[in-house]
Amino acid sequence: MTLLAFAATAAARRRHLGVTSPKNRTASGVYASSRKDDNTNVKEKRAEQKRRLQRFYVDASTFASPIFSLSKEESRHALKSLRLNIDDLIECCDGNGRLKVARLIEVDSRKTEATFEGVDEEERVVAFPGRMKWDVVVACAGIKGGRSDWLVEKLTELNGRKLVPLLTSRSGKIGSASSGSGVGVGGKRSKRRKDEEDEEETGKELRWQRVALAASKQSLRAHVFCIEKPVSFNDFVSSKYFSEATCRFVAAAGGADFAEKLRGVKERMDNSNSEENEQYGILIVGPEGDFDDEEMQTLMDTCETISLGDLRLRTETAAISSLSVAQMIINV
Repeated sequence: MTLLAFAATAAARRRHLGVTSPKNRTASGVYASSRKDDNTNVKEKRAEQKRRLQRFYVDASTFASPIFSLSKEESRHALKSLRLNIDDLIECCDGNGRLKVARLIEVDSRKTEATFEGVDEEERVVAFPGRMKWDVVVACAGIKGGRSDWLVEKLTELNGRKLVPLLTSRSGKIGSASSGSGVGVGGKRSKRRKDEEDEEETGKELRWQRVALAASKQSLRAHVFCIEKPVSFNDFVSSKYFSEATCRFVAAAGGADFAEKLRGVKERMDNSNSEENEQYGILIVGPEGDFDDEEMQTLMDTCETISLGDLRLRTETAAISSLSVAQMIINV
């Protein structure tokens, strides 16, 4: 057997027996140590999740009361689904970062109302997670079917702060809100038509709020995802909210590398000492059919254009993917 063949046979035997060469032992040891640390963190988190109390969301006035009852829907969930008994503890959240522990003290005969008493002497206040709060501004009026609900749900689960529905020349109406004056053909609308549009707007906004609340519960957010009122393009770009944002990005074909732009933002944040100021970023996604030329020029003059790849994306896909990348690079 030649020397080369012998060496190859010996190496194969070591691999079969799981023996590493001296050259690779150091690297293997570092990898094994890192994996062990990761597994320890996973085990600690799993144990913490098992000890965590069930969380219920209540409004601010209910949260402030020392003794309170959950809504009928939440009471049924607590008593029939979770099978809570007298003296069991839950965690209450007001959706704005305030938390407290409460104890079940009374159940009505039909098990449709659960009454609790706060047991915390002081409430806990949880800051919004992440160094940068991300708001997503989307021209979402043209999104059909359940896709807009899916948009709200995923932005909530990805820890966005708020959704701002944007009214543009090509996405000009959500319920009774419109990018123009709101006046139809002939300069006025009948009362019946106006009532129908008001109902449509209210219905969509209420549905989005319900979706946001459900997704906030599922992901154990202490801050409920906010659905803002629809805003016209001109009002949006001229607002103080727009001008004071830490960074503003608009998705556009041919834009810059988004990840590279975000790394630049992170570097500036690392070098900045202004921790006391609220830092929020705005991610802007246009409608199906894109912004018109005038709108796009305004955004190019005031925002950084970023690319989300070579493929044409649906509006909701672009919004969700941009928030995913932003959270991963800045806040994870």
